[in-house]
Parts: sequence; C-alpha cells; structure tokens
Amino acid sequence: MKMVQHPGYEGPRKRLRIALDQHRPGHMVFIIGPSGVGKTTMRRSVMQEMFGNPACWGRGRVPVVETFATLPHGSYFSSRQLAASLLQELHTPTLRWLLEGSNLEDEIKQGIRKELAAAAADWQHFGRTRQTEGECWGMVQRSLVARGCKYASIDQVTALLVNHRDKSPADHTLHLMAVAEATGIMFVMTGVHKATQLWSINSELRRRVTTVWVPPYSDKRKEDRLPFLRLLKSLSSRYQLSQADLLIRMSFDILAATGGVFAEIVELLVRAEVAARQDGSSRVLKRHIESSYYGTEDLKNLWRDIDAFERSMVAGDVSERSARASSRWGLADMSQRSDDES
Repeated sequence: MKMVQHPGYEGPRKRLRIALDQHRPGHMVFIIGPSGVGKTTMRRSVMQEMFGNPACWGRGRVPVVETFATLPHGSYFSSRQLAASLLQELHTPTLRWLLEGSNLEDEIKQGIRKELAAAAADWQHFGRTRQTEGECWGMVQRSLVARGCKYASIDQVTALLVNHRDKSPADHTLHLMAVAEATGIMFVMTGVHKATQLWSINSELRRRVTTVWVPPYSDKRKEDRLPFLRLLKSLSSRYQLSQADLLIRMSFDILAATGGVFAEIVELLVRAEVAARQDGSSRVLKRHIESSYYGTEDLKNLWRDIDAFERSMVAGDVSERSARASSRWGLADMSQRSDDES
C-alpha cells in the first residue's frame, strides 16, 4: 500500500531540500512542527536523497551526523552532554538517518552495518576519560572537519530551552553557529513550536535561521480536506473495519480527536483495534474508535500545542508600522498606488 503524501508535507520537504542545497556555514535550518507530524521522516528522506550512496563519500568521510538533545528527568540541558553525543556519533557513526527507511538494498545495508560495527570496536576504549565542556567541543570541531561533515542534525531541540536562570537559550544557538562557522557545516535543528525561542529573542540570530514549517492537517486550510480524506481511505485498508467507509464518515471526529497529526491518527486506530480485540470483536466498530479518544485534559493540551504552532507559523502583520513609515516619509500616495497595482 502506498501512503498518500500530504501537500503540507511535500511543500516543506522541497523547502528543506532547497535550504540544504544552499549550503551556508554558520546558518541554521530549523524544522518546526507538532510532535508526530513527520519531521524526522522528512529530514531523513531529504538526507538520503542528497547523500544516499556511501560509495561516493570517500574513505572515513561522513556527510551527515545525527543526534538527539537529551534531557534527563528533572535536570537542566547540558551543552557538554550534547558535545559528547555528537563526538560519539562522529567516532562511531550509527548512520540511522541513512539506514532507517531508505531504499538501499539489504545487502548494502548489511555491509554498512558490518563496517560500522568494526569502527565501534576500534573506539571501544574511547570516552573513559572525562573531558571538560571546552575540550569536548574542541574535539567535536576537529572531528567534524576530519569526517568532512556538511550537516549536523539535532533532534528534540526544545531541550536546549531548559537552563539555569543565568543561561539564555540564545547562548546555545550562538555557540552552535560559531561551531558551524569554524567547521564549515550547517546545523539542522528539529523540534516543536517552542523551539522558536532559540532564535526569536534575538534579531541577529533570526537573520541566520531558515525555518521550515511542517503543519498537520487543518480545517483552517480548505486544501487539506481532500488529502485528509485520502489518508483516511488509505489507512482503512490496514484495519478490519465494520464498514469500509467508517473512517470517512467519522472524518470530522477523527480530525478533532487527533489534531490532524498523522502519528496521532495512527495511534488512535491502533488503540481502537486493541479495544475491538478486548471486546471480542473481529472488526473495529465506531464505538471502539470513540472509546479510544484521549481524555478531556489530554485533548485540551493537544489542541493548545497545535494552535500555538499555527500561530507561530502565520506571517506577522506589518501594516501598522508600514502606515506609520509612509506617513513620516510623506509616501502615503506611493503606498496607495502600490496597493492598487497589486
């Protein structure tokens, strides 16, 4: 079964490819969207398209490294831990971005994994001596250059927002930009809408950031209606439903219960299938889907995050400041002529 791609996915994917093709060391690309909307899948798909043939990399070269910004429970973000994570990936690459979901033949994947395992064995003693934060980042920079990296991908970047009071999130962004400039790479940062705080509080940072918005299906956009219905029709073939068009007939309810987020829709249907089995039914009924909706508070939180994302994505209104400028400069007539021409 071929899954129908949402145009709100294909558009951001093209913008991401363009942003990465325009390689600018020190510049950052942020991929922003609700959790479960497909950001990681999209990023990896583009990376595979750009660098999917390891035979072209050169010996010892790795064009992309990928890691996650982890945040242990109850603690603050650690810049040193991020550096150590990047360093580990540089010395013993896992290449998850290449191997997971790619079209490489199984034989080629097995060969890559064999080489990676051998490299990991060579570095098994590395890291037992604890380095300072500065030493870690120094090693990261040297390793990025030695590996010939062009991009470093960091997922779940909202972890960078959890800091001590004397530390600004923008400090992390500035530091990463400096690392990128020194090593000739670009950072690709992936996160939910809160990640905008990593640059929005500093206009200098904003000029060096490209944002790729990845929206869910939304009733605010009429063009999303048909793709959403096609998605539900496509998903219907995965499950034994009481009626073939059950998901289509419940489309408004499903949208309201999931926020239009692909992963949420899939999880809802998985829960409904489990409910059907527990009920002793061989088919998923409407009541099984309805009983699998989130609770009231969870739904409020889901929609709060999605609405916040939608607000972040909308272009700002400059009309008030524009009118003020035209009045001060005496260019009101010119502004009016421009409006008429448009």
